[in-house]
Amino acid sequence: MKLVLDPPVLDWQAGGPVAPDYGDVYFSKEDGLAETRAVFLQGCGLPERWRGQPVFTVGELGFGTGLNALALWDLWRREGPASGWLHFVTIEKHPLSSEDARRALSAWPELAALCERLADKWPPALKGAHRIRFDDDRFAITVFHDEAEAALANLEARVDAWFLDGFAPVKNQAMWSDAVFREMARLSAPGAVAATFTVAGGVRRGLQAAGFRVEKKPGHGRKRERLEAVFEGAAPQTPDRFPRTQAVEGPVAIIGGGIAGASLAHALRVRGREAVIFAEGGLASGASGAPAGMLTPRLEFADRPHVRATLAAFEYARALYDGLDGFHPEGVMRMAKDEADILRLEHLAGAMGEGYDFRAHWPGLWMARSGRFEPSRLVHALAGDTPVIDDRAAVFEPSNAGWGLRREDGRVLMLAAQVVHCGGARQARLLSRHQVAMEDDPGRLMVFDANGPVPAHPVTWGGYAAAAPGGILVGATHERYSDARTNEDAEAELRAGAREFVPNVHAALGKVNTVWGEARAATNDRLPVAGALPGPFYGQVWGEAARGGAVPDAAADGMERRMAVLSGLGARGFAHAPLLAEALASDLCGEPSPLERAGRETLHPARFAWRALKKGR
Repeated sequence: MKLVLDPPVLDWQAGGPVAPDYGDVYFSKEDGLAETRAVFLQGCGLPERWRGQPVFTVGELGFGTGLNALALWDLWRREGPASGWLHFVTIEKHPLSSEDARRALSAWPELAALCERLADKWPPALKGAHRIRFDDDRFAITVFHDEAEAALANLEARVDAWFLDGFAPVKNQAMWSDAVFREMARLSAPGAVAATFTVAGGVRRGLQAAGFRVEKKPGHGRKRERLEAVFEGAAPQTPDRFPRTQAVEGPVAIIGGGIAGASLAHALRVRGREAVIFAEGGLASGASGAPAGMLTPRLEFADRPHVRATLAAFEYARALYDGLDGFHPEGVMRMAKDEADILRLEHLAGAMGEGYDFRAHWPGLWMARSGRFEPSRLVHALAGDTPVIDDRAAVFEPSNAGWGLRREDGRVLMLAAQVVHCGGARQARLLSRHQVAMEDDPGRLMVFDANGPVPAHPVTWGGYAAAAPGGILVGATHERYSDARTNEDAEAELRAGAREFVPNVHAALGKVNTVWGEARAATNDRLPVAGALPGPFYGQVWGEAARGGAVPDAAADGMERRMAVLSGLGARGFAHAPLLAEALASDLCGEPSPLERAGRETLHPARFAWRALKKGR
């Protein structure tokens, strides 16, 4: 079992790369860029079609070298509107390396600057969805690494234009199947256009059966003809027990000033959306206020939706923090605890690909893309200039415009179009009213004076040790509130862990200079919650379906109106919050989701209510 996709076999011939397994080229040997501009950009009526659109989405089958993305991006920079976002959603089964992409795209010096920017953010070969953002240009790419049909089934978007650029139908039938065309119809906005270089009869018939009106057009270069198509069907409306948060206009109230709230503020700010953070005690005053932390992925040896989602979240966070003050990309060593753990980490190294190496002499897993960070600095950097109100919103009153927020004494704080609860453990009681099961996960960590060299990079074994402002950090205990433990007990536990796994670090530990403890919010299944909250009538809407009966009307979803949550992050808030915040912001702004549908559903707040209904409660 592998968590990464295999790269393509490439034959580098004059004019560009060839895929011998498919017997086809990645782009025209004459001039691939000219063909892209003629077949796809002009064939889809660009730039005219995106005029006046606040969000325009292009879907592509076959990311390949990224040439189509660069050509589209280049056109958007030259002839895009002054506002609005362009989203490019694409699929690739055999992802190239960034080095191979650079080599292939070097044929067009006019795209060199954009090529370097894309290659610098090139997604890893991990299975699943990967979002890349270029905020200065209001352009985002979301690459789905999977088979075409599976990727499309997991895609959530309203696509305005399609680039059908897989290898030729006779050599890659899975990319041009009737199931693929049906998924395209499901995802297409009314009047969506599609363009492709092929005029194969099976492609024409498949598009027509899916609701597209198809026309042959003069081809480019040596090709006599190509196809253009317009979607004249209607995308089916189906009920969804785990729906995306509905798009809204107007200000967003963010309740909580930790990494979840700051990440959401950042995601909304780059879109030009108004938001206000309500943070009692100020930013980074709760579980996000530790003196230091480690950024590591959740390690699970399984190809499951939540594993894909959390690995993608780690990669997104890593890219977001890169270059920010307070992030130190030193790598992290995950020590094996016993013989079984040695085998597990060795298998993980083989499954996860580049950046994960098993080191037998430790023994352990070296995670090159991991690192340590200073939480408060990252929280403040992401929150930016978003207004922060040091107060508690205790009462939420529904209104036609959204929600009125009041203090306990009745004072009005804000009228918000949308409320998102990001307050962690402080909001457990409120979330329980929406059947979101939350638990407290208290713990303590300590910073010791350094009586020797500080660790060159963090080391983790269940506990962890790392350099920190003021010395060496060792953490973290896991306690229950009922435990009557002193700081002396916690210190003894932390020193014992360091003595067993990192004796050189233990030898450098001096006196304790900082003790930090806070309750982290966790769900009972240890996965985050992100999305719309179930409302009081969720059970009435979905009860029969949960028991195997009829599904409700598509218009009824049972969700709380304009209220969402991003919480339950446990000890991995800084690894998971940024992508989940990006997903919520995408929902609120009517954009494609950066998550696979299956992964998003595993993190949906209504999962607890649905499970209770299935059990007859």
